[in-house]
Amino acid sequence: MHHLKRLFAPALTLILGAMLLATIYFTLFDLQWIAFLAGVLFAAVAATSSQNVNAQWRLARRTRQLERTRETLTSTIRERENSAAALSAAQTGFRLINEALPVMIAFVDSEERCGYHNQAFASWCGRGIEKLDGLPLGTVLSGEAHLDIKRRSAALTTRKLNFATTWPCRDGGREDVDVTLLRYPPDAETATGYYVLISRKPAAEAAPAARHEDAGSKSDIVSQDSGGTVYLESMTDQLIGGDDPRERLVKALREDQFILFAQKIEAIRGGPPNGRCMEVLLRMQEEEDLMLPPGGFFPVAERYGLLAEIDRWVVRNLLRLCAAHQRAAPDWSPPLFCLNLSSATLNDPGFPRFVQTELEDNKQFGHCLCFEISELDLISHHRDIRALIAILAPHGCRFTIDGFGGSKVSFAPFKELKFDFVKIDGNIILNILTEKSEFAKTKAIVLACRRIGVGTIAAFVETDETVIKLREIGVDFVQGFGIGRPERLDKLL
Repeated sequence: MHHLKRLFAPALTLILGAMLLATIYFTLFDLQWIAFLAGVLFAAVAATSSQNVNAQWRLARRTRQLERTRETLTSTIRERENSAAALSAAQTGFRLINEALPVMIAFVDSEERCGYHNQAFASWCGRGIEKLDGLPLGTVLSGEAHLDIKRRSAALTTRKLNFATTWPCRDGGREDVDVTLLRYPPDAETATGYYVLISRKPAAEAAPAARHEDAGSKSDIVSQDSGGTVYLESMTDQLIGGDDPRERLVKALREDQFILFAQKIEAIRGGPPNGRCMEVLLRMQEEEDLMLPPGGFFPVAERYGLLAEIDRWVVRNLLRLCAAHQRAAPDWSPPLFCLNLSSATLNDPGFPRFVQTELEDNKQFGHCLCFEISELDLISHHRDIRALIAILAPHGCRFTIDGFGGSKVSFAPFKELKFDFVKIDGNIILNILTEKSEFAKTKAIVLACRRIGVGTIAAFVETDETVIKLREIGVDFVQGFGIGRPERLDKLL
């Protein structure tokens, strides 16, 4: 259409010129008519000239625009090349920082799932850097560290929150860390998540804290700028409500201010004679009354050396509860109770005799106790565990290795120690549907356990699909939120 418009004026001029010549030839030089046609022809020629001039002007303008565009494009290409070079250098530097920076960094979104994280954080969690994206924070971190961060992040109304604390290590010990929570976006009304920065304290800083802990002096402990101090102060102010948290815990033990909880363990292949099994858990009455996260008192109890006393309280009151149920209903049959034993309890030479004495008063309940021992404690407390099993196994007590396969898969302990079950590490179970290596590891553990006559329990089971897969490979028991959440033991019984 544009080309037709450009040809219209020249064509009209030619037609008018032809008409003028024809008129002159056929009208014998009628001057008026010739003058009229000549005027029209002149107008057509002027229009054509004007159009040509306009076209030339537009062409010149387009040429200048094209030249400017070419210059801009050249400049943009040059800038892009410079930016690409700068980006490459920045990525190299960022990768170096990501791999070498000792500070652990991770982003947690509003659904408590991990996003960006550096190599140090992945290594600290015992996973590959590509295996954390999208995982719940509670799966990535230990229960204590997760609850600590979750509780503090809920109150993260400012841009930044700093605190120091003491968390469990993968080797079974504890370490002092400094933690920073950064709200993101920092100035938005509603945050989409937060960054977690974790740095280990040097050994030189941690050593004095250990000496003060051994001394047990309240003034020494308060003088520490450590995570234990922060937690103890928070525990005292928000939970225990006193100046002496140790005395408060001793009073709670003396006055039975703890509550027994339990989580169902479901048999999917065989099971105990009465078909019931559960893991016994513990809460403090103040936690229940104030709706605080469970287990907050354990770090305080560990600091003051009260974990062994707490384990004794659990055994004593669990057996009393069973005896009361049987008195009320003589035909009542107790489930199999799984009890976690702390490292301090395993290191207590009097604990096996204590349990033996309690069982002598309640002889019919020895077969309902199953003591769970951490895989990490098998190395450091091998002799103590052997004595424990030798004394309590004749009373019908059973024993489980907890967290099996979390650090390594070794069946060496079974050569000397008689275990009834292994509880497969929950981090393995969480990934058996998505990672072939974890599925293969689980299947190998199950096959090996079946050959030596040891039952298997899968922890952290959250979906029906996981249950189906575990049943296919022959796992005996499953436990997790997908099976049942913790409830008060008296209600479950």
